[in-house]
Amino acid sequence: MGHQSCGALTLWNYPNWMRNLVAQDIDGEDRPNLIDMAALEIYRDRERGVPRYNGFRKNLLMSPISKWEDLTDDEEAIKVLKEVYEGNIDKLDLNVGLHAEKMIRGFSISETAFFIFLLVASRRLEADMFFTTNFNEKTYTKEGLEWVNATESLKDVIDRA
Repeated sequence: MGHQSCGALTLWNYPNWMRNLVAQDIDGEDRPNLIDMAALEIYRDRERGVPRYNGFRKNLLMSPISKWEDLTDDEEAIKVLKEVYEGNIDKLDLNVGLHAEKMIRGFSISETAFFIFLLVASRRLEADMFFTTNFNEKTYTKEGLEWVNATESLKDVIDRA
């Protein structure tokens, strides 16, 4: 997995090896049935009560979509999604909706995914003691703090070597 190129977060781009995963039992023996991780993710979201796509957007105070064309410009995707979800846009699973959603121009992720990224990234920084309570000379030393505060790019790090 660490040697593969990362794929675009789009529909029909789930790695095949994860769609036909051979799981092992507790003794390390292969189990007889293959696992489809894509289907399992959707099943577990439903089982755990994760809101569907529109419900999730509403919870984030984002506007829900009212028609399939608001989600994607891909006519084939719209046709398949209408069929799978029996035309009911409010049944659209979150994971599927995130993968079908239009990308923000110049970005590799969609609006909803970017919104989540912003919330999670800022929360992680706020919760990291090395960026908050321990951001001091006692933790980093005076020289360490100067390095942290003066570093603007990878070039700065390389130049120190």
